Amino acid sequence: MRLFNISFWSIFLGLLLAITAVLAQDAGADAAEPAAEATTVTPPTDATVDLDPATYASLVKNGKGTWWIKHYSPYCPHCKAIAPIWAKVADDVASDPNAADFHFGNIDCVSHGDLCDAHGVTAYPTFILFQDGKVVEEYGKTRSRTFEGLKEYAMSHMNSHATVAGASADLGIGSAQTKLSTPAAGQATPGGTPNPNGVSVPLDFASFTKLVTSSRDGYFIKFYVPWCGHCQAMEPAWLELARQMQGKLNIAEVNCENEKKLCNDARLRGYPSLMYFVGSERVEYDGLRGVGDLVAFANKAISAKVRSVSATEFEEIEKREEVIFLYFYDDNTAKEDFDALDRVALPLIGHAPLYTTTSSVLASRFRVTTFPRLVAISDGRPSYYTALSPRDMRDHLKVLAWMKTVWLPILPELSAANSHEIMQGRTVVLAILDKSKEEEFDIAKKELKAAALEYIDTQVGEEKAERQSQRELKEMKIEEANDKGDEKALKEAQNMHIVLPPRKTVGFAWVDGLFWERWLQKTYGIDVRETGQRVIINDEDSKSYWDQTIDGVPIVPVSRAVVLETLKTVLENKNKIKRKSTTSKFVNFVHAIKDTTRGYPFAIMSFCVGVVLVLAWWWKGKIRRLSRSISSSHTTISSSPIGGKFD
Repeated sequence: MRLFNISFWSIFLGLLLAITAVLAQDAGADAAEPAAEATTVTPPTDATVDLDPATYASLVKNGKGTWWIKHYSPYCPHCKAIAPIWAKVADDVASDPNAADFHFGNIDCVSHGDLCDAHGVTAYPTFILFQDGKVVEEYGKTRSRTFEGLKEYAMSHMNSHATVAGASADLGIGSAQTKLSTPAAGQATPGGTPNPNGVSVPLDFASFTKLVTSSRDGYFIKFYVPWCGHCQAMEPAWLELARQMQGKLNIAEVNCENEKKLCNDARLRGYPSLMYFVGSERVEYDGLRGVGDLVAFANKAISAKVRSVSATEFEEIEKREEVIFLYFYDDNTAKEDFDALDRVALPLIGHAPLYTTTSSVLASRFRVTTFPRLVAISDGRPSYYTALSPRDMRDHLKVLAWMKTVWLPILPELSAANSHEIMQGRTVVLAILDKSKEEEFDIAKKELKAAALEYIDTQVGEEKAERQSQRELKEMKIEEANDKGDEKALKEAQNMHIVLPPRKTVGFAWVDGLFWERWLQKTYGIDVRETGQRVIINDEDSKSYWDQTIDGVPIVPVSRAVVLETLKTVLENKNKIKRKSTTSKFVNFVHAIKDTTRGYPFAIMSFCVGVVLVLAWWWKGKIRRLSRSISSSHTTISSSPIGGKFD
């Protein structure tokens, strides 16, 4: 019985400590900053490459190396079943040192039916092997489709074509390993024509110092190691990027296995790491690794310069840019101000352009009367950088910190690069849209942006009313103190600060439901091909989301009234509409405890202690009665004659 009591108290003590830990964590949550961890909404990646007609033409048909391509339909059950196996095979093979020129591709035959028809695809999934742009063979439909069978086939063909990398290297398009044995010829000298030969040039410590850090030329650089599977998988895209940037932008690469000091100085977070350098300043690219994504970033890097703009030119820029930074200056603006402005241009790449102006028309439009003045314009709405002194305008880190708070569009597209920025620490209205249905897509985006603007206007109005209410209260207290001649009360009233209560930050965004189909199904159980376009309200802090209105029907993006009404309900009472979890049931249970106890940690802790004590007292009495019963039975049996009879 003693052993049982010890176990019993251990269990209850453990339960009490667990509850206390949850409450302690919740009590400090508001004071602490969010942990720097990967957000659950970051879309996953693997070593396969999703191909469309354009990327197929550039990477496969007109490219070099071996491509094993899966042709599939997103509706096909067999395709869905084999998808994780195919991804695991690709990841395993990509980690092999000989896999530099062996690639795995996917072609969605629903989206790109003409391409699948051209390959003679009649059933899903169909696996076809290509070598240097030509069909080698189709993987037989009766062959093994297990992980072992697929991997064995890939490894056998990878080894049989291992000599291709060496032959390609002689043409200047080989793997990164081979190219590093060549000198950094073909790259522009500092100040000359960038990337004259359209190649990615290997750099060592000496050439990096001479060409990159000692010049003001722009360089887009890949840091990699030869054995990295993801580095090998993105090699074709990197080579195509270099080709398209011929005469426009320098493309280079550093083998971190050979240049350890250089890579240590770069403070890399992983492989491959992609960085754009101008002199010793840099910005890291953390977007998608497809050719189109890399080229888009490179083009933005080329134009990442502070340029002057007139009122007429600004009108044209507004039509194509969602967010614009506009720097107003006059003849009295100092050189130190422009120097600080130049230093923030680089980190803005991929976010928003930066322009300077002396236009009186623009100054009048945006009510700028003091110079210099920095304004962010999003959908025609200005936000102003508050500089209390000239030093604040010349502190580029402080300026950049402000820019980061306003550089997101009102309705940004969610991507792997910006998911943490958009979702972390905020309640987000996320529209899952189908870009293949152009008319529906445009209507949904328009309606969601209108909802976002209406929400912003409402918030601004409420904050303005709250601020005015506090001002009136302050004035009333001052008048009352004056009437009474109470100097102490007058001083207290005059020192009252206008402080608005904290509000949960709310954002709006949309995501391509076709491109991120696998991740959206796994995280939210939504497939736009089957369900149509949907809206979910995501709370990343609690790993929860809502996908229904208060009436229990799905939230659709074509009604801003429904979206805003559901958002209001969720913000006012998260439990009024059934929430769903993006995590396991246990984690969801912990968050439920935290939500329940928020604001009452000590009261709840006392209640839990009381429950434990009551249960302990009840169990103790029950155990005592059970013990007496067992002892009584033992005594009766022991007192009976050994050889006696029992009726």
